[in-house]
Amino acid sequence: MYGEIIKQIRKAKGFTQKEVYTGVVSKTFYSDFEAGKYSVEIAKFEGLLKNLGITYQEFEYFRNQSQRNEAKALEEKIDQLYKSGKFEELYDSYQEYRQHQTIELRYLASQAYLLVLITNPNFYQFSRDPFNEIVAELENAKMWTLKEIKLSKLVLLSFSEKEKKKAAAIHQRILQELEKYQSFDGKVYYEEVGDLYFNRIQSLLVIHDIEAAQASFEQYQQLIQQSDNLHLLIQMKFSEHLLQLYLDFPIYQPKLKALLQQLSETPTSETRFYQIIFQIHQEKAKSYYERYRKK
Repeated sequence: MYGEIIKQIRKAKGFTQKEVYTGVVSKTFYSDFEAGKYSVEIAKFEGLLKNLGITYQEFEYFRNQSQRNEAKALEEKIDQLYKSGKFEELYDSYQEYRQHQTIELRYLASQAYLLVLITNPNFYQFSRDPFNEIVAELENAKMWTLKEIKLSKLVLLSFSEKEKKKAAAIHQRILQELEKYQSFDGKVYYEEVGDLYFNRIQSLLVIHDIEAAQASFEQYQQLIQQSDNLHLLIQMKFSEHLLQLYLDFPIYQPKLKALLQQLSETPTSETRFYQIIFQIHQEKAKSYYERYRKK
């Protein structure tokens, strides 16, 4: 990683490799160092910085900036792959970054894994071990920031019916962790709590706990009505139709399709997202309705 940053700085300043390694290391060693094959001892690293004409503090700034740029690019890539339904590439992103030395990139890799898992858990036939590791890390963390909260909301969608108690505990902890944001940043609070209930309702529908899903929707509705966020109001309308899909499939399938068609006429990054969710729930809702609700 350090070699890659040195390379970026060198190229930005228009230096040749020779100008940087001369008097410090050999040409071959330096080439391998930039390629990430070797680390370098502190004294020699300081020599490379001196040849570049920068201080260690400047190097740290460039390194942190590079990591933020890489994380932002990966976050945007994951979001785009998910919303466009490119799950093989999404899983490849997880494989590429799951052991990265940067915590932020490992977190994003976990996010990519969970997005594949909740969409089609059997498609790749991959292990649930990473899921269990993510849950364990979240449970052991003494405090959650928005990163852990966002990851936990995806975790909610991946619990099985046998793990209802654990899912309920995660849900309650997210609510508790979000309380501090209510007075700090109301916009963030309503967006996060809205997404939380959106995910919670979906997870309850998947395991056919319809009564709990209805109760969650009522709580969700009371909270969101206090916000004037258009995105959240659309999300709530979609959630209502999704819930009704399980209760009266013949009536609400065409209604939900009509809502999706209406949303698609106004270009938005969320349209594909809602379509994916509808595809996940359509057969499950039909099966539940025919088994339990149809008379």
